[in-house]
Amino acid sequence: MLELDTLLDYMYKMNYKTLASRTSGAILVVAIALTMISIAGCRDDEIVVRPEHNDTGGPIVSKHTGLYVLNEGNMGSNKATLDYLDFSTGVYSRNIYPSRNPREAMELGDVGNDIKVYGGSLWIVVNQSNKVEVTDARTAVSRGRVEVPNCRYMAFKDGFAYVSSYVGRINSKSVLGAIYKIDTLSLRVVDRCIVGYQPEEICVVGNKLYVANSGGYNPMQGMAYDRRVSIIDLRTFKVNGEIDVAPNLFRLRTDKHGNVWVSSRGDYASTPSRLYKISNDRVESIFDIPVTDFDFLGDSLVYQNEKELGVIDIRTSRILTRQLAHMPAGESVQTPYGVLVDASNGNIYVMDATNYVSSGRLFCFDQQGAYKWSVRTGDIPGHACFAERKVDVPSVVPPASGSAYISAVDEYVPAPGQFINVLPAVDADDNVDSVLKKCTAALKGGFDGMISLGGFGGYITFHFDHPIRNISGEPDLLIKGNAMVGASEPGIVMVSKDENRNGLPDDQWFELKGSADTDSVGKVTFGYRITYTENPMRDIPWTDSRGVSGTVPRNEFHKQEYFPMWLHGQLTFEGTLLPRNGYRNSFWVLLAFRFGYVDNLPTDEGSSFDIDWAVDSHRNPVHLDQIDFVRVYNAQNQVCGWLGETSTEVRGAKDLHYLN
Repeated sequence: MLELDTLLDYMYKMNYKTLASRTSGAILVVAIALTMISIAGCRDDEIVVRPEHNDTGGPIVSKHTGLYVLNEGNMGSNKATLDYLDFSTGVYSRNIYPSRNPREAMELGDVGNDIKVYGGSLWIVVNQSNKVEVTDARTAVSRGRVEVPNCRYMAFKDGFAYVSSYVGRINSKSVLGAIYKIDTLSLRVVDRCIVGYQPEEICVVGNKLYVANSGGYNPMQGMAYDRRVSIIDLRTFKVNGEIDVAPNLFRLRTDKHGNVWVSSRGDYASTPSRLYKISNDRVESIFDIPVTDFDFLGDSLVYQNEKELGVIDIRTSRILTRQLAHMPAGESVQTPYGVLVDASNGNIYVMDATNYVSSGRLFCFDQQGAYKWSVRTGDIPGHACFAERKVDVPSVVPPASGSAYISAVDEYVPAPGQFINVLPAVDADDNVDSVLKKCTAALKGGFDGMISLGGFGGYITFHFDHPIRNISGEPDLLIKGNAMVGASEPGIVMVSKDENRNGLPDDQWFELKGSADTDSVGKVTFGYRITYTENPMRDIPWTDSRGVSGTVPRNEFHKQEYFPMWLHGQLTFEGTLLPRNGYRNSFWVLLAFRFGYVDNLPTDEGSSFDIDWAVDSHRNPVHLDQIDFVRVYNAQNQVCGWLGETSTEVRGAKDLHYLN
């Protein structure tokens, strides 16, 4: 295997990577075809459970496409089910998972405990089955699963899923619980952090993960309930603080101001259930009301318990009402078990477990508490999340003659390197304009060309014939390099919106943050600067902002000039320098980063980018509704022996939301 990696490295530098990719692709097509033949041969014997459909009364206006409802089912019954409310029709469908996944088990498993949408996937915690099921967010078709013992609740940040876990069985001696860290691309557990006893809900605020520890089963072992909120530093993934709150903590959410709200179920004796507001990592307010679940609508906290649906003003910490819901005659919520608010239209959804052994109900109220409708669900509905719209921002319609691919290259300023003046081919008669035309010809309309960016800082800027829309929760942009396994040359993506509407890339630029921000803390150099000096037909000298100097060396494979022939004198670049990814054992290997870089991973998924990753120069998140210009620059400064300098290549880019 090592010999194959080395051969591929050599092919890469000798420009045979494209051929190798096509060859492996052909093998993959054959494998897929054989798999599909085998599947088709056995489908006739399968029994598919069809969902039951019920009408709620017509379409529902919302920025979301629908609502997923996860029904727990009784422990030991293996009856967790998934329902879906289609907002475009108002049709509620019970038990959709079997028909969407005819080759999977008939049901999701034993006790559905949490459900959320992240990164185009629907994540479902199935507690007693010890797994997190991952499906496509729009179709609910399974993508895979992750084994997590006695898993409970989820939160997400920067490409990772965080899952709380009791770790041990509830009928055994209590052990400390843990938070499992899962890579959302590979669906692999990459780390674990020990917290308190029987951790329940979790939430992310900045770089902190808050954990509500319950110790709910400790009294069975003669131990006290846990009363702490653990604080995990996501940069180190270690507990760096605790907040003493109350016994048997449960629900935990954050409001739009960064405050953390947590409920306590009490000790079922002298200490009652209450709600607590945490600000600046200390308890700021206590509300003497029991809370089974809550959600936010603007500056209002909507809570429920066995007797009431109420509202708290989160700014003043005043209870505004204890009787929000107005029920018509003949209707009642028997056992309120979960609540979810649609902030886009004010609808409040209340899940009713009824008698815990038969079908539950889903109730819908408007923001004034007026009853709208109710519908039958699966057994014990307790968790829900919204399905995101494919296009949830004002539509930008491309011209009829437009394209999903690059329209033109605006800037090409490569750093010196062994492929400069070759990809694309440049001679002494070329100038800036003629080089841009050659770059455009190489990248326009698809992925058939190749542009090399040279050493650190070398960049290319391009645009499409329409803005690229930022669709929440989905990748927006595909940028391909020529990465292969063991041959990753990562480039950073910058984006800009044409705020001044002059059609030029002269507005503010924002970096799309990749995985190194969390995976390589302390190893990334921000604001790194390097200057190359022209030295015709010789090694190219450079100096950097750290006081280090070196050269871009020439090699025997590429005999042309390494300094861009249409540029002269000195070239200075500034940006984010990633840690070295190349190492030599018997052969040179260039390791891939987990996500977020061009020419880093060989798959389309690994080459896709979300505009929501944008950050400013202080690494603070920036929201952009759309972008007009894209820039890619090489983020490595390393020479790997006979392989030469690490140089990002770009083959093209595509708007992933283009409809034609």
